Amino acid sequence: MVIAFQNVNHAGFALTESRLTTTMELSGVRLSSDPSTMTRHKERGVVFPATDDMSRLPGLSSVSPSLLEDIFNQLPEAVVVADKARYVIYINPAAERLFGYTRPELAGQRTAIFYADRHDFDDQGERRYNPAAASGMEDYRMSYRCADGTIFLARTCGGVIRDPNGEASGYIALIRPARPAEKSIDTLQRLHAISANPNMDSDARIHAILELGARHFGLPVAIQSRIDGEAYLVEQCVSPDNSLSPGTRFELPGTYCVHTLRANRPIGFHHTAQSEIHDHPCYRDFGLEAYLGSPIQVDNRAYGTLNFSSPEPCGPFSQDDLIFMQLLADTVGHEIHERQMRDRLSALARTDELTGLANRRAIMEVLEWQVAYSRRSGLPLCVLSLDLDYFKRINDTWGHAGGDSVLRAFAAILLSARREVDRCGRLGGEEFIVVLPDTGLAGGRAVARRLRDTMAATPLPVSDEESIPVTLSAGLAELAPNDTVTSLLRRVDGALYEAKNGGRDGLCVAGE
Repeated sequence: MVIAFQNVNHAGFALTESRLTTTMELSGVRLSSDPSTMTRHKERGVVFPATDDMSRLPGLSSVSPSLLEDIFNQLPEAVVVADKARYVIYINPAAERLFGYTRPELAGQRTAIFYADRHDFDDQGERRYNPAAASGMEDYRMSYRCADGTIFLARTCGGVIRDPNGEASGYIALIRPARPAEKSIDTLQRLHAISANPNMDSDARIHAILELGARHFGLPVAIQSRIDGEAYLVEQCVSPDNSLSPGTRFELPGTYCVHTLRANRPIGFHHTAQSEIHDHPCYRDFGLEAYLGSPIQVDNRAYGTLNFSSPEPCGPFSQDDLIFMQLLADTVGHEIHERQMRDRLSALARTDELTGLANRRAIMEVLEWQVAYSRRSGLPLCVLSLDLDYFKRINDTWGHAGGDSVLRAFAAILLSARREVDRCGRLGGEEFIVVLPDTGLAGGRAVARRLRDTMAATPLPVSDEESIPVTLSAGLAELAPNDTVTSLLRRVDGALYEAKNGGRDGLCVAGE
């Protein structure tokens, strides 16, 4: 449908010269979009296409603007007409009822007032409500917001209005609230788009799913929780007043989710005050009238819950609501599982498989960061380089299995002897490194001495039945003002080399 406007201002609504040039159905009659088939009624300025269908309907070859407006006023669908700048210049009574605005209230307002999300208004401006958009009406779904804040999904058919010369003069949209099945299809499409978005990580996808579910169910508070014993931890959330934040903890018995976990399936309460849980602590403390939740399973174990709630009661939840709730919870569980797998793979890529210590790549990253931090903070930093003495003999005598057993045992001693802030890694073979933040040479010597004393008192196993004494050579260096990571490593390696050449089982300090 194409309508051209003359002498229209933002203070009121007016339909003047009108022209129907877009293929559409009106009372079962399909109108042509070919301008060559148009006939003009000069006196009233209304143009209908001269199609065969129209020619068989006497009296409808031309229609006055008042009749066209009367048609709009009788339509059950909401009709919104805007000018080129997307200011509202006409709505029909159905639009007033649907959105809850009167015509005077919309004077001077852009159509952004109808959208639930401002980004959708901008996106539609780029897609179809701009002068360069293709002619013709396009059908799509959109979320809108009423005057009272209620958000709803609607089927929309809209496009560009062009004058007789083909120039854009405004826009028109016909809007009908979506049926439940259409609403579900739209939400499923959005859920698929979230899950398949390669530019979002798992946390971003979960947050988007929370927003999607809150909009779909009309319940503004959304939480993805993790359950640890009797503790309920909020990992992600959406709340209109930002009263919730990730990391918030509650006692599990004080949440509605205790019922969800007990049932081990999706459950809902649409009006808590009139339900069997009206005396629940969550209702007394927070006044949440509506709740819909489902357990989240990860690796076939209960991980937490996904739930949506509102301080206002809502209509009873249907079986379809419960099924869709399960789908959302399963999707979130999958995202959590994928995140855990990625975290494990990342940890494996940074971990020495044999000893469980940081591998060369990981410990070098730690050292680079600590050197930079020491430069900024002015705090001391030491590096301890360690090498097991005569390790080749161990491999030659007891085989590589015996050597691996010794390396694992030494790594355990290393971890037990370090401070919490110290970082240990295996560079390769029998060579290890310890990064000692906020530590000068005196502290570094104390760590080395502790290690050597423990090694002297602890034979290391080469098999299930046999253990042998193993000694340790160590080099120690403190970060100097002109040191880089490379020069610091060069100096600590030099100190280790001196310790080994000096008879092993000892400590040498760089520069001493």
